[in-house]
Amino acid sequence: MEKKNRPLQAANQGADTSDVTPAKAVKPAPKKHRARVFMLHSGARGFTENELLRHCRLSSGRNYATELERTLDIRLERIDEKNPDGIGSHFRYRFTCRGDVLRVLQLMKHNARAGGYTVLPESEVSKILSLYPDVFDAA
Repeated sequence: MEKKNRPLQAANQGADTSDVTPAKAVKPAPKKHRARVFMLHSGARGFTENELLRHCRLSSGRNYATELERTLDIRLERIDEKNPDGIGSHFRYRFTCRGDVLRVLQLMKHNARAGGYTVLPESEVSKILSLYPDVFDAA
């Protein structure tokens, strides 16, 4: 039996193959990036190791704060806080000046471009910077 080329068949012959090229895939942000975003959004009140663990699903919050200090040669203020259950304590970390926050933002921007994941939008950067006045008491 001879197949006839019908217009409906001709239109559907290549339906299983797509002629649409996929958009450039954006990599998901790594754990360090998510942790740094959380740290920056904490503002002048700071963040605890436990908060970092819970919100970013990390294994050790202390390591991320310490790595920032070593990488950027900055100092985070550490306040020893008792745990809610009364057993042990964790540090609350705070950025001591706006300049340190700017250095972290520059590092994040550089790493995002090098790693191929999304850079923080300018609106979010200005929101973060508004959390840190030019001079504030770290005590």
